Amino acid sequence: MKDIYLYDDVPVLKNLLGIKDAEVLNKAESDITCIKLLDIDNKFDDDIFDYERLKAINKYIFGDIYEWAGKEREILIEKAERVLGGDTVRYSYPASIEKDARNAIKELNNVKWKKLGMEETASKFSVIIAKLWQVHPFREGNTRTVMTFAVQFSEYNGFKINKALLKDNADYLRDALVKASDGPYSEYGYLIRIIKDAIEKG
Repeated sequence: MKDIYLYDDVPVLKNLLGIKDAEVLNKAESDITCIKLLDIDNKFDDDIFDYERLKAINKYIFGDIYEWAGKEREILIEKAERVLGGDTVRYSYPASIEKDARNAIKELNNVKWKKLGMEETASKFSVIIAKLWQVHPFREGNTRTVMTFAVQFSEYNGFKINKALLKDNADYLRDALVKASDGPYSEYGYLIRIIKDAIEKG
């Protein structure tokens, strides 16, 4: 299937900067999003955690780079994952993205977090966040978007997560999300471990 998000002449995401070199785009994206993430908590200080907030977070982080920031992807995506032996996570079909994301966020909001102990909080939070991440609503930036949402949600619900720990272990975190999104073979232990550590150091 043709990837409508790529330039016709080079396999690089179409971007507002007009960059057609993947390495240059990655550097520009990293620099811009790092700046955006510094003050993002000041941009979303209300207590409404819904699908609209998730989309707004993606738009804020990536809106200076991609025209489609904050909008659901329109194509199926696959990513060969090292921790799955080159296989891909089965992400949501485009037509199911909104429903799947809303269901995961509803499940997140229905938990009485303040009544749970540390172990149960880390476990339940990891499982639901993995569900939301597996939806992969956007063409790019899903991990940064979902984890920003997760950190803001956790702080509001009384179990602050240490963002620096997640950032310093970004590769491990993404691999853990992948392992927790492998259908009937999902393994949650890796994700629970880093989420628990991040809560303890929050």
